Amino acid sequence: MDRFEYNRFYHLIPAQKHYAWGSETKIQALTGLKADGKPLAEIWMGSHPNGMSYIEIEGKAIPVSDFIAGNPEKALGKRCIEKFGSMPFLFKMLAADKPLSIQAHPDSETAISGFEREERNHIPMDHFTRVYKDSNHKREMIYAISTFYALKGFRSVEEIKVNFKKFFPFSGNAFVDFRYSGEEDFYKKFFTRLLSMDQTLRKAMLRELEATASGMGEVEQFIFRKLLYDFPGDRCVFAPLFLNCIKLNPGECMSIDEGQLHSYVDGLCFEVMSSSDNTIRGGLTEKFIDVLELFTIMKFVHGSKVCVDPVWNGLEKIYSPGWDEFCFSSIVIGGKSYTGPKEHSLEIIFIYSGSGKIENSAFSLDIKSGTAVLIPAEAGEYTIFGSPDLVLYKAAMPL
Repeated sequence: MDRFEYNRFYHLIPAQKHYAWGSETKIQALTGLKADGKPLAEIWMGSHPNGMSYIEIEGKAIPVSDFIAGNPEKALGKRCIEKFGSMPFLFKMLAADKPLSIQAHPDSETAISGFEREERNHIPMDHFTRVYKDSNHKREMIYAISTFYALKGFRSVEEIKVNFKKFFPFSGNAFVDFRYSGEEDFYKKFFTRLLSMDQTLRKAMLRELEATASGMGEVEQFIFRKLLYDFPGDRCVFAPLFLNCIKLNPGECMSIDEGQLHSYVDGLCFEVMSSSDNTIRGGLTEKFIDVLELFTIMKFVHGSKVCVDPVWNGLEKIYSPGWDEFCFSSIVIGGKSYTGPKEHSLEIIFIYSGSGKIENSAFSLDIKSGTAVLIPAEAGEYTIFGSPDLVLYKAAMPL
């Protein structure tokens, strides 16, 4: 006999993450969570051991991992178990008041070997130099709740050359004029030069850029000023000149592939990712920077600015980058009712605004803004209805 009921829905209690780059207001205003005056950077909704969520059962908080382990097939669905063996995604809300580190994430092969290596070397999970927190690859997709600024992927070789010559009139030529055999070789040599730059050269180039920065575009200049204010001594303050500068309007969505250099700079978003906590950093942080490992996992290719466009399904807009682990949906009820699929994996829904009910043939649960709900695979088809302002966001495995 099952320890838990799997044909019903559960209120979900997210894990809170208090990082220095977080916000004292953004997530709190939407969720009502109290962070005791500390910056709240993320809330995690999933089963990752570094940020476990809980469900409420008869007044007790039960780890989501225990609920899944009680009957994995009923919790996750047969197709998910056969393909992944565990919950394949992690759903977050992320609030950045300061820039996150310049970073990239590993693919599966690198994550497995890196995790095994650090385990063999007995590096504690909470040690400053620990890089691989699990053996999973990491892809991610963000959906802007507010205007959201980010850096993503290398600009073209020609753009980088033009930018460095334009904004560094004295030192730019020497920095980008070198022999290279192709695009990948250029990016490797350029990024190596950047990260090995001494402080004397960095200060001289910074003086040049401060004098010429007014010639930047609006988005580039905003990001540069943010980086310079929070990390004045970091070589990566020049990132807006060699990485694509992104401004997402509310409702726009963007994906980040494994190995793609990026940084989230400012704003509030939902984030769905592979169930991983593996991040390798190259700058803009007080955390551990591992340049050698970063070069191992990075893709030295021209990055794309392209956003993920939604596909409409009734009241639901589905954003999918084409990956097997997850997709993301926005659902605007608007006084109507939304019917979930008959067959699905475990789903997590965040109620952004309004109130209402979610029900199936066996169970009904009241829902309200600022809270999250876990829907097991066994719950089957369900209906959500409520106030005219009821808006939901859902993370799930693609059908």
